[in-house]
This record gives sequence, C-alpha cells and structure tokens, in this order.
Amino acid sequence: MKYLAAVLATSALILTGCGSDSSDSEKTANVSFAVSDAPVDEAESVTIAFTQVELIRQNGERVLLNVEPDSPGVDYQQLDLLDYQGSDSELIITQQPIPVGEYKNLILHISDDSNVNFVVDAQGTQPLKQPSNKLQLGGFTVSEDATQAFTIEFDLRKSLVMRGNQNNNNGYILKPHGVTIVDNEKAATLKVTAPVCALKDANFVYLYQGKSLDQGKLADLYDQEDEEFSSDVPEGTIAPYATAEANISGEYEFGFLPTGDYTIALYCNGSDDDSIQYDGLTIPQPAGKVKEATLVNGDVTTVDFAI
Repeated sequence: MKYLAAVLATSALILTGCGSDSSDSEKTANVSFAVSDAPVDEAESVTIAFTQVELIRQNGERVLLNVEPDSPGVDYQQLDLLDYQGSDSELIITQQPIPVGEYKNLILHISDDSNVNFVVDAQGTQPLKQPSNKLQLGGFTVSEDATQAFTIEFDLRKSLVMRGNQNNNNGYILKPHGVTIVDNEKAATLKVTAPVCALKDANFVYLYQGKSLDQGKLADLYDQEDEEFSSDVPEGTIAPYATAEANISGEYEFGFLPTGDYTIALYCNGSDDDSIQYDGLTIPQPAGKVKEATLVNGDVTTVDFAI
C-alpha cells in the first residue's frame, strides 16, 4: 500500500452548530490524521486539491479544519495520492485538540476550481470529478487518550472509477466506497512475499477478513452500491477487504489494516477484475495459493508463500 499526507493549518480549528454542548471544561484530546492509498492499476497520478476537513459530532456540532494553501491566492492543498510508496506516511493533521466523544461523520472537502483535480493515465490527463465536492466517510471515536492517530485510507482500486469509456470519457470520480478511517492504535501491517506469476504482469494478493473461509466463495472486487452495478452475485460470496499488487520482487504490502484474522489469496491476473461488476473470477490462482494470518496491534506480520 501507499501512504501520503500534507500538513493542514494547525490554527484553523472552528467549532460551530446549534445546540452546542461544548464548554471550557469539556474534555478534549489531541488527534492526528494521515491519508493513505493503495494504488490503482491504470493511474500514473491521482491529484486532488483538498480545502477542508469537517468533523460532525453526534449533536450536530461541526469541527472545521482549513488546509494550509499551496500558495497565495488559493484555498487548497493539492496532493498526488501516488507520491508515497510502501509504508511511508506523512501527517495531514498534527496534534489538534478536539472534543472527546463520538463523531458521526468525517467529510473531506475538495476544491471546485478548474483543472486542480485530475488523473493521469495511459490516455493522458483526465478530469477527476467529485459529486458535491465532498467525500463523506462515516464515523469514528475520539477517546480520552492524550493523543490519537487516525489514517484515512483510500483503496483506489475500489474508489477510483471512470465514467464512460476511453472512447466516450466522462472523467474519473472518487467514491467513498473503499475509503476507511482506521485508528492507528488498532492497526497492523501485513507483508506478503510470493513467486511472480508467469501468466501476466498483474500479480495481486486478495485479502479477506476471517479464517477457515470457504475457498469456493472467495470473490473478486465488486461494488453493489455503484450506480452502474448490474451483476448477479451468488449467495454466500465473500468480498475482499483489500487488494495489493506485487512489485518486481514479488512482494506485496498492506498497511493500516484493522487487527484480527485474515485469509490471503494469490491471483495472477488482477487486471481482469472489474472493480464494479462481479466477474466470477476463480480465486486463488494458481489453485491452493491461500494462507491465513492473525494481525496484532502495531505489529508487522510477514506471510511467505514459498514456505
């Protein structure tokens, strides 16, 4: 997986909302956020201009964090999500005090300026559009710990899609599906090594949550919430939690995974997988290339398919 971040303005914390229950005596905790991504097959660059991070409390109160602009005259921080490889990371928010408690939504605001959000692929530079210029990512909890670190993870194979096709290109969009918020204290890293597949160069590992799974039910990527989804998915199908492509040495890496049990399966033809439609691919490929692992907080677990 890949990780990236950029620093947001530490002074730009604003609390707003009707019926606020905040007070000088309310408990706060320092939080840090980072942004990470798993790469998408066809993209050479995925560039996004962020303007704000908005946190919504259970009582409706908002916490707004404004980005540090790239330069005078703009209100955004422009980032290429593919700039950071492996387990490299860089914070987007550092040691910000916010009220302790449940937050029902985290919203990333994206600039609506022209030509600041785009994808570079084999056909050149394509527009990247974001409906309402927001990504609503769901809730998380801020405890009374002195400091908490979170990672906003983009699995670009799930979240980045092109509308239309190469001959009738309507641009890429970034969907919230495939973007998660992970508490770093409850996260782990998984590294996988395996022989490079001989069939094609799109060698992937598919990761499923749980152990002792029915291998006949392991599925490829699909998104039933997507407006273009039209597949029939067999009952009992197990969708992957994440995927990762091998480097030239046959190594794969997943970072900031929730701790717990996982099943890991090799698949040699990952480029055959449509991330929206259920394709009925036979996973694993080659047959029998499945292993299991239990991930523990803060640990790096290595799985070697040669053993």
